[in-house]
Amino acid sequence: MITALADHLDTHGSPIDYARRRTLFGSRATFLDQQRWLRLEKSLRSNPAGSHLHAQRWLFETLTGSSIRLAHPALAPTTAADYAYYQRFRWRLLPAEADLLHQQAHELLDQHHADEPLRWSPRLPGRHLEGLILPGPDPSSITPDQVRQLAPTGAFSIAQLAKSLGTTTAHARYLLSEHPVDWSPPRYRQTQDTARRVPQWRIWCEKHGLSLQAIADRAHVSPDAVRLALRKQAASGDVGR
Repeated sequence: MITALADHLDTHGSPIDYARRRTLFGSRATFLDQQRWLRLEKSLRSNPAGSHLHAQRWLFETLTGSSIRLAHPALAPTTAADYAYYQRFRWRLLPAEADLLHQQAHELLDQHHADEPLRWSPRLPGRHLEGLILPGPDPSSITPDQVRQLAPTGAFSIAQLAKSLGTTTAHARYLLSEHPVDWSPPRYRQTQDTARRVPQWRIWCEKHGLSLQAIADRAHVSPDAVRLALRKQAASGDVGR
């Protein structure tokens, strides 16, 4: 399998220059402004402690393709427990958090004129997989929609989710990290949805001159909800900036 993958890359190459990325970002200690992250976290989680460090770790791994253990000492986990907490952060990432992290990663690439996809996986011809004994199920055997339908809200056991999906805990963790779902308690769901929609409301208001009532009608919320959301964003700064 490794030989087939190496031959495929030798023949077709990769759209990502990871060697250049590791040179650019491998020794970097800061990837994301803390206040930008915490502004979002305040609307999503009751306890965002430590999440900024994990968010920066996510950016390091995503941009360089390297293990977080190889990161700058300010980012690299120092204990097994710290490493485990980061892995837990990855599979419990919320959609709004993933949106911000992807946006930040693209901004960092753009700063260095790196016209590349953020991540990429080679697709080997089917003949290379015939008769292969894999350590677990095919990662694509369960769709993101299936995960969203079965993922519970609030605190939940990864073993419980894996059982509901009919797969392994490792596969369930992978699915959640690749396709974040909104597992948060119901009281946070509305604030998360609003956090993602407010930038569009602001465009409708400032660039298209729509009234609060017109925006509310389009968004299917009350004018007071629009007014409060725009006021809060103006006071705290644009999360997506």
